[in-house]
Order: sequence, then structure tokens, then C-alpha cells
Amino acid sequence: MNDKTNDKWLWRGVLGLMALAVASSLALIVALALGWNSPRPTRPPDWQARGLPVDVEATSNDSVVTLLGHPSNDFILEVEAVPLSGPDLDGYGLVYRAQDGAHYTAFAIGSDGYYAVLRVAGDEETALVAWQQFPHVHRGQQPNRLRVACAGPTCHFYVNDEYATTVEDDTGLTGDVGLWVRSFGDGDVAVQFLNVGVWMDKVKSCLTGCTVRGILLPSPGVFGGA
Repeated sequence: MNDKTNDKWLWRGVLGLMALAVASSLALIVALALGWNSPRPTRPPDWQARGLPVDVEATSNDSVVTLLGHPSNDFILEVEAVPLSGPDLDGYGLVYRAQDGAHYTAFAIGSDGYYAVLRVAGDEETALVAWQQFPHVHRGQQPNRLRVACAGPTCHFYVNDEYATTVEDDTGLTGDVGLWVRSFGDGDVAVQFLNVGVWMDKVKSCLTGCTVRGILLPSPGVFGGA
């Protein structure tokens, strides 16, 4: 009798675990369908840089930062860019929370399929996320869309709408946004930046992304207003 009772409870436990696994899988599918992995804002940016597209060039073993004059603290920043010329060993992307052209954080990718998050303070560079391969980076001279969503010290990073990483960093919680290009070796690098947009709403932190609520129009930057 005891063996039959134990088998009965064991079978009920197995069924319960199976039901839980199925429910979790369905919840994940629904979340992904609703954009949980890529919570891209559905409305136009509150601010867009004017004068684009613009070409930014970096000479051999040099980095170029172009600030856009739009200070932000909690925000979503998105940049679309395409390499025009130069070796695959390059770097390009966006700059955020910049104090000036020598103190900033960069979300960068390379034409060889790598990405990194770099904090620069003068001559000192700290890899908040070291250069690593990411399958969603379009290689060669193909366009890429980079997005960073920051709320306080927490920033989430995306490449072509795919979640890449999350960084906690309380160094300088406000600052300018901009563009970044680097040549790592011999040969100049030219990158064309197609679009730059900023959403300045209250950004709610979440596990792998953020949502945008309400409307708050920011003040104009040097490239134009909202």
C-alpha cells in the first residue's frame, strides 16, 4: 500500500513539473512575441540629430569622437551606421554620458563581428565589457543599429535589436551623446552615420531591456530640436 501511495505522489510530482515547464515555455514565447528581448520604442524619437547622414573618419591608430550637444541622464539612444572604407579591424559606434571628447563611455562594434563597452578617461581606457564576438553584428560594409537604454547606473545594450549585455556603472550618470570611430592599425577608417535618435522618457529597468512610458520633450541640441 505504501509503495502504491509513494508511486502515486511521485507521478503527480512529475506531472506538476512537466506542467510548470510547459507554462514557462509558453510564457517565454509570449514575452518574446511582445518584444521582451527587443523593447524598441514604437513612436518617433523625442530628439533626432540633424545634418545626417554624416561621414566620420579616423586616421591610423586614432580615435575620433563627435559630440552632438544633447546632454542626457536616463534615456534610450539609438544610432545606425555603416562602414565606408578601411580594414575590418576597426571600431565604430555611439558615445553616451560624455563629459567632453576625452571622457565618455562608448558602445562599439567592429566590422569583424565584435562588440565592446569602453569607458574612456583621458589616456586611460577601461573595458566595461571586453571585445567579444557577437553573431548579430553585421560584418564588413553592412549597416548596423546600436541601442543603449540607461536608467541610473544600469545600461542595457542591443545590436540590430538583439540584446547583447547589461552594465552597472555609476561613473558620471549624465552627459552628452555622440559618435565614435577608431582605427586599430594601419589604414584610415571612414564610417557613415545614418540616424541618431534619443528617447528621453522615464526608462524602467528590467532584466534584458527597458520600456518607454509617457512623453517628455528634451531641449534642442546643436544639430536641431525634436
